[in-house]
Amino acid sequence: MDLHYLKIFYEVAKEKSFTKAASKLYINQSAVSIQVKKFEEILNAKLFDRSSKKIKLTYTGEALYKMAEDIFDKVKRAEKEISRIIDLDRARISIGATSVIGEPLLPKLMKGFSQAHEEIEYDITIAEKSYLLKLLKEGDLDILIIDEEHITDSNLEVLTIEKMPYVLVSKKEYHSMESVSKDPLITRETIPNNNEAIAVIEDKYRISFDSKISVLGNLEVIKGMVREEIGNVILPMYAVHKEIKSGEFKVIYTVNEVKDGYQVVITKDKKSLIQIIKFINFIQDYQIQY
Repeated sequence: MDLHYLKIFYEVAKEKSFTKAASKLYINQSAVSIQVKKFEEILNAKLFDRSSKKIKLTYTGEALYKMAEDIFDKVKRAEKEISRIIDLDRARISIGATSVIGEPLLPKLMKGFSQAHEEIEYDITIAEKSYLLKLLKEGDLDILIIDEEHITDSNLEVLTIEKMPYVLVSKKEYHSMESVSKDPLITRETIPNNNEAIAVIEDKYRISFDSKISVLGNLEVIKGMVREEIGNVILPMYAVHKEIKSGEFKVIYTVNEVKDGYQVVITKDKKSLIQIIKFINFIQDYQIQY
């Protein structure tokens, strides 16, 4: 299979336009059409349904497009990695993390990693999971550290690190779980484990958290609400270990029945890079103290 033809096919399928693909490839539209036709002859298969006015892939075309996307994503990642090595003349890793992981974990983690590996520079991006995964696949990030996610992409390698229990924490002192249930509970309703942990406590103590405040997004906002005694919250231990250790938050109950870990995600084509190996080895040995 000629990669030149594959690239032209890929751009047409991606842009859903022969004209846009021609512009992106800096060749004229007729040349694009001719070379796509030639590619179909080489493969002995139709890639586009020409009975439709819009650009539409055949079943074979769809299958080939997905494979081509993977190939050119890898090429893009390789180009960026080589460019970075040439520019810096030293190893560097780009790390992405979700806020629920990044805010409580990364400062101490990266301090330890820097002390162990002074020869490796790094940069960090904190963002939503879907955006981080996009950057990883495009080669703009080398490693993701995220809260647990079911990832089925065959091009990604996922390592689950250190599972910890959920904890119900508060700024206040309580003498019974019944009195705890009368105060608002800050919840993250989109997180299944969070809901399961709430259910475990309600079932065990035969109580109901009737007043709930649903918060989506930033972990520091949730912690700030606990600090202001607006409500209590149930979070994975790793998310509040610092506040527990300092005595700022009190653990009301530890939900050992529900645990949550964080994951390290990399693209398989980068797993053999020495700086990636060093980082993964470090994070696998790293333990949160609480």
